[in-house]
Amino acid sequence: MSRDDFTAATRDLLAKRVGMKCSNPNCRRPTSGPQVQTDAVLNVGVAAHITAASQGGARFDERMTAEERRSESNGIWLCQTCAKLVDNDPARYPVDLLRRWRRLSEEAARLDIESPMPTSQSAHSRVTDEELIRFYAQCFDRPAFQDPFHREGSMEAFDRAIEDTITAINTGCLRSRDGAVLAQSKGKSYLERLEWRQRMDLIVDMLRAIRSRYDDAIRSGAIHTHDLPDGRAFYDIPDPEIADWMDQTRSQVLEVFGRVCEQAGIQGPVPLLRRRPRF
Repeated sequence: MSRDDFTAATRDLLAKRVGMKCSNPNCRRPTSGPQVQTDAVLNVGVAAHITAASQGGARFDERMTAEERRSESNGIWLCQTCAKLVDNDPARYPVDLLRRWRRLSEEAARLDIESPMPTSQSAHSRVTDEELIRFYAQCFDRPAFQDPFHREGSMEAFDRAIEDTITAINTGCLRSRDGAVLAQSKGKSYLERLEWRQRMDLIVDMLRAIRSRYDDAIRSGAIHTHDLPDGRAFYDIPDPEIADWMDQTRSQVLEVFGRVCEQAGIQGPVPLLRRRPRF
């Protein structure tokens, strides 16, 4: 069976348009670096097809021509792990999501160029660790980190807010629900203090776990969604353990971040469970 593979030029273009980083906003790992030999480079990136290069592949679209399948518009640059992930579970990673990943990653790469922070800058113009932590604090000033899970008005908005927070911490670009840029700084990899960088890594891992648990709950029916006649959505959470886990995990995220804020000398968010009335 023939495959409509990308050319070398197209693969190179896809990689460079996202700064040689994985386009998964929950990952954003670098995909290129030096080998031991001084004249060679290491590449762990993949130019993946959004719709498969051949019939039977993930998200294959028979309506597309061979030229469209091998074109730059049908590609996304991913690390090897994320490339395997999206092809092994195409229902979880549909075409629209991958295109959104690509758009966000290209925008993040452009922001990196438009607002560079080279190490040669003077101390007074460099973004400090404390300033970065203050920026990340804005990411938690939203209902997704303030309201008990069973009171969420929109499950889709909750999931999107968690995803946007991960993206903001990883890339330094904080967006509103409609995609507008609210604020921009630098991603957590720019933190010079190792302890704070490790804690932000932990926070991102915990936020990913929240999104994974949410996806599993939707697929398994542990969270029921119903469309009302007026266009609103009604949500039912028959298993209270899901809501408790969401509340506990978000509180742990805010506890970890609160310790960083305390060390940075800034006011951090109050953990969710401290906001809930106790009887």
